[in-house]
Amino acid sequence: MAGPSQPPERASLLLEAGILLASDLSARLILERLVELAARITMARYGAFGVLNEDGGIAEFVTFGMSPQEVASVGQQPQGRGILGLLIHRPEPIRLTRIQDHPAAYGFPPGHPIMTTFLGVPVRARGEVLGNLYLTDKAEGAPFDAEDEAAVVTLAALAGAMIANARAYRDLQQRETWLRALQQTTNAMLAGASMEGLLRAIVRAARELSEAALACVILPDLDQPNRLRVAAVDGPLSHRLEHLYLPERGTASRAVIRGGRPRLVNAGSRQVEWIARAGVAVGPARVLPLTVEQAVAGTLLIAGAPHRSPFRHEDVALVETFASQAALAIDHVRLQDRLQHLAVVRERRRIARDIHDEPVQALIYLARRLERMAVEPEVTGPAAAQLGDIRNLAVAVADGLRQLTEGLRSEVLEESGLGAALQELGRHFEDRSGVSVRMTLRLAGDRWPLEVEKGWLRIAQEALSNVERHSEARRVEIGLDQGATRLRLWIQDDGAGFPTHGGRPLREGLGLLGMRERATLLGGEMRVRSRPQGGSSLVVASVSRRALNS
Repeated sequence: MAGPSQPPERASLLLEAGILLASDLSARLILERLVELAARITMARYGAFGVLNEDGGIAEFVTFGMSPQEVASVGQQPQGRGILGLLIHRPEPIRLTRIQDHPAAYGFPPGHPIMTTFLGVPVRARGEVLGNLYLTDKAEGAPFDAEDEAAVVTLAALAGAMIANARAYRDLQQRETWLRALQQTTNAMLAGASMEGLLRAIVRAARELSEAALACVILPDLDQPNRLRVAAVDGPLSHRLEHLYLPERGTASRAVIRGGRPRLVNAGSRQVEWIARAGVAVGPARVLPLTVEQAVAGTLLIAGAPHRSPFRHEDVALVETFASQAALAIDHVRLQDRLQHLAVVRERRRIARDIHDEPVQALIYLARRLERMAVEPEVTGPAAAQLGDIRNLAVAVADGLRQLTEGLRSEVLEESGLGAALQELGRHFEDRSGVSVRMTLRLAGDRWPLEVEKGWLRIAQEALSNVERHSEARRVEIGLDQGATRLRLWIQDDGAGFPTHGGRPLREGLGLLGMRERATLLGGEMRVRSRPQGGSSLVVASVSRRALNS
């Protein structure tokens, strides 16, 4: 059998490989050229380069000799089984005359060209195996010889140097990016950025650091801590995810918050399908805990583009370190916000105390003087009536200021919700008026928006003020039915009631009008009923989630 035609001058091809390594081409393009040169040197029909990942599997597979249609028909890239796996687990040159005869042969997948002769050489750098160079089907069916092996070993050494230098340069770039990311978040924190501004800086830096397609910070909702929402997001189509609520169960973020450990999520996993449902396509993802003092405050999610291979270990390690620093920055801004809130609370208390100690007391003294003047013998007729009206106005202003001070003091509402604030209001009313208070609270579901809770508390304050001034009641009931879809408040007393027509008041004063207007502005409604013969009145204010969101 005649030998194969002689390959081109190997020395010139190896020189071409050295020049190629010094070029500014991308790493992928350099690998493609190297595989092509190896095939030309050995006169092989097919060639491939398998770049290994940290787990010893094939992270990237670059081919030569196969058409794009053939590559597409094969489908998934090799996983490192069979002869390819043999070279991975025993990294030394191997030559085969017939692949199918070797015991480790795994067979070819459907659509793959049938190959016979084989030459495989590991690619090393600094004692580490970085990948393998594969060649098959030498010209005219001849087997690969020792000269072929020696030439490819030389080429593999050049390739190893290139890959090692590229990785070192990439690691250096990533560390620079990491330092820049830390600087961005630190600057945002020290500059007194808002929480929103800090979170935007974090997701932007995390995405750049990991070369991800998408980065999200996911935190518990302030008003509904049991629900998770996207607090900040960066990436294409990120507007579709802004402030989006996550499903209540089955997400990777909820699992990470519960377990405190990072989680790798494969593309298409149910744990991140909420992203796809929002119309954003992503590949593999990593979900990292934002941990401060062993408590997980939220998660940082980074996701690759569709069809991207999983994140490298080095990439994730840097992002994990960044996530721990980001968590400290978030905690710092939260602490500053908390200190600012406490300063506001202290100032509210001071204002409330000053109003109570001076204007309210002065008005009460004035009302008592006016009351005594109105009953003196020399004061009769219109003058007595005017003094009575002025006295009632002074009492009303004092009541209004007292309600204002109670509102200023009501940090209980912000901290513990409407139910706790009503209990506090009832205790103060009972101590002040001597009227017995009964509380009926049915609390279910999450908290309502703070503005709604504040409005309903103001309605309760005004209703109790009316009871104290006009009803001559001995008992009053304060009720709240807080559900997932409806919020209902009622104030009922056993007092004298007021003139009505069909159960409605004949005349509504400023107090009732203000209560009704407040309820309407918040998307709700208010009803007032009275039975003067039976001695009772009822104020009911209610609002639904649907009305609130419409």
